[in-house]
Amino acid sequence: MKNGKQIIQQLQSRKKILIQQMKDLNREESDKKISKEEYEQKKYEIERELVEIMDRLTQLAYISKN
Repeated sequence: MKNGKQIIQQLQSRKKILIQQMKDLNREESDKKISKEEYEQKKYEIERELVEIMDRLTQLAYISKN
C-alpha cells in the first residue's frame, strides 16, 4: 500500500500534467484549432479533475498535520 507521501507526489504530478493540458487547450482554442464547444467540454473535464486533486491534497495536508 502506498504511503501518504507517495500519494501526495502522485497527485502533485498529475496536477502539473493537468495544468499543462489546460495551457495547451487554451492555446488550441486561441489558435482556432478546436471549436468552442470542444474547448468548453475539455476545459470542464480538466477543471473537474483539478478540483478533485486539490481537494485530496488539502485533505491529506490536514490529516498529516494531526
